[in-house]
Amino acid sequence: MGLTPMKLWTFYWVSQIGMFPGTMVYVNAGKELGRIESLSGILSPGLIISFVILGLFPITVKKLLNLYKNKTGRLLQEDKE
Repeated sequence: MGLTPMKLWTFYWVSQIGMFPGTMVYVNAGKELGRIESLSGILSPGLIISFVILGLFPITVKKLLNLYKNKTGRLLQEDKE
């Protein structure tokens, strides 16, 4: 934030909105890990789904951002560097 002209409040709320989906995915994966009571619990559907979501989430967000960029023609901060 110190390298941009962005106001503190704008940086804060945009960061919170941006981090919320990822936080939900990590909390869900941690919750499912906490439910394991035996070695066979590692193969539970809930845990497998949590890890699949955890793996696909960053890929999905990147694809959506690229789709948005291509549709609007706007450059993201990452592309300006």
